[in-house]
Amino acid sequence: MIEMRYASADDVNSIKELYQNSFDEKPEAVELFFNRIFKTENCFVAIDKDELIAMLHMLPTIINGKPARYLYAAATKKEFRRMGIMDGLVKAALSVFAPEICVTLPASDHLYDYYSRFKFKPLEVNTVNLSRDEAEALSKPVDEQELVVNSYCGIRNRVLKDNFLFWNNNHIEYAFDYYALYGAKIIKSNFGYAIAIEEDGVCEVLEFICIDDNSPYLLSELLKSFDCDRFKIRLSPNQRFFKNTEPERFAMARYSSNYQYDFIYSGLTLE
Repeated sequence: MIEMRYASADDVNSIKELYQNSFDEKPEAVELFFNRIFKTENCFVAIDKDELIAMLHMLPTIINGKPARYLYAAATKKEFRRMGIMDGLVKAALSVFAPEICVTLPASDHLYDYYSRFKFKPLEVNTVNLSRDEAEALSKPVDEQELVVNSYCGIRNRVLKDNFLFWNNNHIEYAFDYYALYGAKIIKSNFGYAIAIEEDGVCEVLEFICIDDNSPYLLSELLKSFDCDRFKIRLSPNQRFFKNTEPERFAMARYSSNYQYDFIYSGLTLE
């Protein structure tokens, strides 16, 4: 009989091995996750005859002051797939952790269909697409300043306001380091930050955090860092500096009650 339970210290090596074998991650990224984010109390596992065969992580976060979870890195050993084990593990984890809101970011289109079976519903982010000329028209140069920011978490909270996944400074710094391993540039300033990477000649801005009045300055720093002709910026609906934004499917949420938010900004999730 398959046992489903919280992970223990004795499981860590098996969890790490399953993580490495299941996801296309650089070894440095795996070490970063286990050194900075992983905790056994946030990991739920399936055990068959003392063998760890499946896992998922329920990372704690907060949405509008309410405890929530981010379902991340769900994986089953290859030889145990298509047996319904992950179905049981997801159901058990949702029951045991019992989050009022649970958010996940499916890695592929078919996984959106999969998680809908557990009453997850699609979320959206706003995106804006700009030519370089359009970005330059909106930008303003800023004099070089000494970096003195102590808490990007505080700036992020002020910018996003409500209906977003709260991440503390440790998680934000982890995200900076994680994306940098994959070639992203982390643009830091006294008025905010941006995480951006070039994909097929387009600058993809994974998160753009800046008080609206200062957005032209951060945009100027972004232009200095990339020679791209096109820019695609991911935003919360609460960020209103950019006009002509378009909704784009990004992540899913499951609510334990009938109440649902108009939106949940799910940026800076672990992708």
